[in-house]
Order: sequence, then C-alpha cells, then structure tokens
Amino acid sequence: MLSRSRRTGSGIPSAAAEDGPDEDRRRLDAAVKPGDSPFAAYLVSPWSKHLARFAARRGWTPDAVTLASFAIGVGAAAAFAAGSRASMIAGALLLQASFSADCVDGQLARYTGNFSGFGAWLDTGCDRAKEYLVYAGLALGSTHGFGKDVWLLAACALALQTIRHMADFAWVVVRPAGGDAPLTPSRWLRPANQLIRLPIAERFALISLTAAVASPRVTFVTLLAWGGLGAVFALSVRVGLSLSVRPAGAR
Repeated sequence: MLSRSRRTGSGIPSAAAEDGPDEDRRRLDAAVKPGDSPFAAYLVSPWSKHLARFAARRGWTPDAVTLASFAIGVGAAAAFAAGSRASMIAGALLLQASFSADCVDGQLARYTGNFSGFGAWLDTGCDRAKEYLVYAGLALGSTHGFGKDVWLLAACALALQTIRHMADFAWVVVRPAGGDAPLTPSRWLRPANQLIRLPIAERFALISLTAAVASPRVTFVTLLAWGGLGAVFALSVRVGLSLSVRPAGAR
C-alpha cells in the first residue's frame, strides 16, 4: 500500500500550469514516495509517475484513481475465480494493473498537493478489500479449475495478513522516534529488510507470478511461508527497538 493523506480539492494547483520544464520535473520526481519497496521503486514508480502527471492534466482526482484501482482489483479477483489457465494469467495482469493504479493515486496526490484524510482512509480500505477479494477469487478458482480445496490455506493467509496489518497500524502509533532505522542503518540493507517483510508490492507480484505459472495452492503456501517469515522478522525488530530505544520524554 502506498499510503498518503490528501488535501481537499481537485486538479493541478494553479501555479503548476505555469511551471517550466525543470520545475515540473522536480515536482514529478518529488511525487514518488520515498522509501518504497524495491518492486515499486524500481519497476513501477519510474513510469507510473508519468501517468500521475497525465491524470493531473486531465483533472482526475486521487480518490477517483483509488476507486479505479479497486475496480481493477475486483476484476482480477473475478478472473482468478474462473479457474482456467488463461483466466489466471488475466487475473495476474489485472492485479499488477491495479497495483500500478494504486501507485498513481498517491503520486497524483503528491504531484497536485491534493490531500485529505478521507483519501488516506479510502486508499487503505480499498487496498485491504481488494487483496482479500483476490484471496477469495483464488480459492474459488482452485476449486473450479484445479480440483483443489484451498479454503483453509486462504483463510490462514487472510488471517496472517489481517494480524500483520493490525500490528503495522499499532506500531505506527507507538514506535520510537526513527522507526526501524536503528536496526537497518546501511542503505543497502533497507531493500533487503523490506523484501523480507513482503510488503504489498512484492506480495502482489508474488501472487501474480505464482497464480499465472503454477496454482492457487502454490500461491497460498508461498504467501504463508514468506509472510510468516516476514511477520517473525518484523516482530523481532520491533521488540528489539522497544527494549533498546528510550521513548521520548523518558528519564
């Protein structure tokens, strides 16, 4: 998820229409979320930011792009549910299109300065809902097209992600100043740290790849194995930080 808050309003700020090429390039580069995971940073954001500028020049709002991303995600879930190899490939492509649109909405918000608390809530809720719909679609597709009942695996994957999301939101509230930085000081370690945790960009890439070339069962087993490792790693880091970093104002 590329979380962001938004200011009310729509379209490009009035000054943006008068930007020269250099200023527009600077604002476009600044629209990319810093600290994104490797998949988003290197394979999606370099081109999705140009879609954000395209959307801004047509007066599209970040919330509209969020809803479009959700609709594409629902289409991916429906394709997965059909259960054929062709529909699995179609679902994988749609899921990646949905994630790309999810990158665009945040970049559009930053490019235009169009922020609101509602936008942040809508983005987070749509991300969670479409991921869970994809899990259900994969489980249905496995039953229809592969003759395998994987509902238990799907339920376990959904439960794991729900617990991880709750833990992530709670950590944002209580984490020490600096977040996880004290345990990952080297720049080259940060991408590895993100990959281990299996953030949404890598998670959707994993779902797309395994569903397209293997089966929903392989998808869920891989999600549980990698996601479980990521959960243990994140918990270990946070426990270490909680014990070693003095909270602000403590004596």
